[in-house]
Amino acid sequence: MTRRLFLFEARRLVRHPLVWGATVLVLALQTFLSWDQQPDLTMDPVNATGLATCLASAVLIVASLATSRDGRHGMPESLAGLPGRAEHRTRALLLATPLVAGLAAAVAVGGYLAIRLLSGPAGGRLDVWEPLTSVAAAVLAAALGVAVSRWARWLIAGPLVVAVLGFLIYMNPTNGQARWLLPVMQVHRPDWPDRPSAVHLVYVLAVAAAFGGIALLRHRVRPAPAAAVVVALAVAVPSGATAASTRPPAQFPTNVELTVAHVDSRVRERYFGPDAYRCRERQGLTYCAFPGYEPWIPLWEQAVQPVVGALPTELRAQAPQVRQMSPTWSFADDSGVIRPPMSWGHPDQRRILAEDVAFWATGLYDSATKHFNPSRRAAPCDARGQARTVVALWLIGQVSPPEARRQLYVDHNRGRLSGLDWGPAEIGYAKQLLASPGAREKVQANWDTLVKPTTTIDQALPLLGLEREFNAPMGATPCL
Repeated sequence: MTRRLFLFEARRLVRHPLVWGATVLVLALQTFLSWDQQPDLTMDPVNATGLATCLASAVLIVASLATSRDGRHGMPESLAGLPGRAEHRTRALLLATPLVAGLAAAVAVGGYLAIRLLSGPAGGRLDVWEPLTSVAAAVLAAALGVAVSRWARWLIAGPLVVAVLGFLIYMNPTNGQARWLLPVMQVHRPDWPDRPSAVHLVYVLAVAAAFGGIALLRHRVRPAPAAAVVVALAVAVPSGATAASTRPPAQFPTNVELTVAHVDSRVRERYFGPDAYRCRERQGLTYCAFPGYEPWIPLWEQAVQPVVGALPTELRAQAPQVRQMSPTWSFADDSGVIRPPMSWGHPDQRRILAEDVAFWATGLYDSATKHFNPSRRAAPCDARGQARTVVALWLIGQVSPPEARRQLYVDHNRGRLSGLDWGPAEIGYAKQLLASPGAREKVQANWDTLVKPTTTIDQALPLLGLEREFNAPMGATPCL
């Protein structure tokens, strides 16, 4: 009897439009949200698992409605004459709904990860437990939906549970370590310590088994489901406690100078130890990436090489390393290198590398460093009126059009605002220089004069073959 009911319920669920509609929605939405970013095996599974809660919500509602079917519209009287009992139907649903839910979650998350891997070079390190957690969360939602409808026979019970869980998951960043007691924990960054993903997966599966047993206990107390609940709780409690006890990333003290000693001890060796980088030399430049991110080196080269190629030959040989940085622990990085972040794809990230090269080559970085004062963080180094500012913007223009100073996108959590400032005159002349034939030869031939802090734009115009079109006075407190 249970076998035939299982096949019946499985066929109904496989054909249910809400389950597969949510599957397609999750797959399409997650693909859209990450379309402009390179595949990251560290973050993509975490992001997919977080969004898969939409699918789990649909599964919970479908399982709840399927379970409560035998209590609606006169069904109790109709089913009373059939040989199968309500317990058989519950058992069939507990077999069918988790199976279909897990299949739908595997299609959504597996399809998303396949699309990401096919969309370009993938960086990062894959934690295989993360995508499995999305499948487990769907299984948990199915078991919870059955249990809720068996114990609370209101139609609103399933959607109400979805609303409560959805709110808790949405507020997860404020839940402290208790956030690991929810089916998914979507808060993470690529340079944070490893997540307790394996033990969290065990916890989610154990809770799913507990709700399955609780659903069966609604009919009568029997040894098998009671023992299943006890064993599931015996696994869920310590595994949940272990996951919740995982220490969060180190918090930074205030009013002190941050050093490498303030980096979380669990990742200090990973990002600042002797084996932190894998380096390769390409066209005379050294590129260093964290293990797993080496496939992105050719992408960084596309942003760096056009700028380096515009420099005088002798200066190209002095170009600093292109060395990946950890955004969370960037205070411990050497600021004298070109620093790609731990995500890639946004146009601003290409501009950041171009700025690093251009400001280093023209000496503007050194001037900004001298100008920096912690007591006046809001005051940028004024580079208006200087010829080297035009040259720097022209160099950046090999990759990204010259524009006003603004906050640039580093990653989802951080931006970068240059410590230098310039005006419309510098931008206008840089655009003219980009459109001028033979500009590269003129810049290289007069390089030493152009990059002197005391060389004004008006003095540089004849050297660059440009006409005077903008008023470009030196700043009141020039960046020298």
